[in-house]
Amino acid sequence: MKPSIDIDALRTEHESDEQWEVRRSFMQEHKEDFDEEELITLAQLFTNIEFLGCRYPAQTMKRIAKLAEKVSAKYKESRKNKLKRTFVEASDAAEAKAKRSFK
Repeated sequence: MKPSIDIDALRTEHESDEQWEVRRSFMQEHKEDFDEEELITLAQLFTNIEFLGCRYPAQTMKRIAKLAEKVSAKYKESRKNKLKRTFVEASDAAEAKAKRSFK
């Protein structure tokens, strides 16, 4: 019999609530499929990809994408109505500020 994994004990102190919920959901979904060490690794890879934009070998990326289909879809759906960051080049921001200041 496979030992039960205490997923809630696996949260790290540096994780935001949002990151933890996504990683926790991934682990909850797959806790019966992997041993604890592999589950933790796969969940960390998934959150690294999702939140940090990390890239891994193609085979790893495909595996994580397949495992994360449900969790990823749910997370992306929850993000639809949240504010999104817009990045502007410094030169464009400076130009826009100058145009406002000297009218």
